[in-house]
Amino acid sequence: MIYWLAVMAFKKLPIDLLMFDFDGTLADSIPPAIEAIQKMIAKLGLPTKSKEEIHHFVGFGEVPLVAGAIGSSEPALLAKAMELYYKYYVNEGFKKVVLYPHVQEILELYKDKIKVIVSNKRDAFITGILDNFGLTAAFDHIYGGDTAPCLKPDPCTLIKVMKEYKIKPERALFVGDMTVDIETGKNAGTHTCAVTFGFDNREKLKAAKPDFLIDDIIELRGILE
Repeated sequence: MIYWLAVMAFKKLPIDLLMFDFDGTLADSIPPAIEAIQKMIAKLGLPTKSKEEIHHFVGFGEVPLVAGAIGSSEPALLAKAMELYYKYYVNEGFKKVVLYPHVQEILELYKDKIKVIVSNKRDAFITGILDNFGLTAAFDHIYGGDTAPCLKPDPCTLIKVMKEYKIKPERALFVGDMTVDIETGKNAGTHTCAVTFGFDNREKLKAAKPDFLIDDIIELRGILE
């Protein structure tokens, strides 16, 4: 069900630019990442961390995730931890990632709209996962945590995308699963849509006051022209 949280009346939006978060929005890629973190911690002989403890560091990019999980930013230890995490995630984690229901359908439905991924996740991870599903070419550009000019909630990447494609904020929609995504979209002046099947729960998302709140990405059909 679509929950429209912005104003009293509604007609479908004339959107030209669709911007998506990745983890928790298009792909269920966090569980394999957390498994990779736990294997990395075990390999380094560090104190065990539960999935719930690691969750606290999700959503802000790989370096904060790994540093938070090991409880250290000491350069040598962090570099070794990052190396192990990447190895486990790429070699074992990628094949465990699944797309959320109807992602492929919605990308095909809006194939004529400009579509961009804006994520704090490393570019190579995003493209590696998308390649497994043959979907990399479905996006006009991918801005990950190592190529974006800034990280969410800073809106500079969204602003850069809109300038690049000459799209006004009122003709753009940012879709994400975390309050940081809603904050980023609001900071950029775009419409915002939160999905409830990702990382942040419904009540937390509602409190962030997105323009739309949906339970299935196919519900974008009821929002967009």
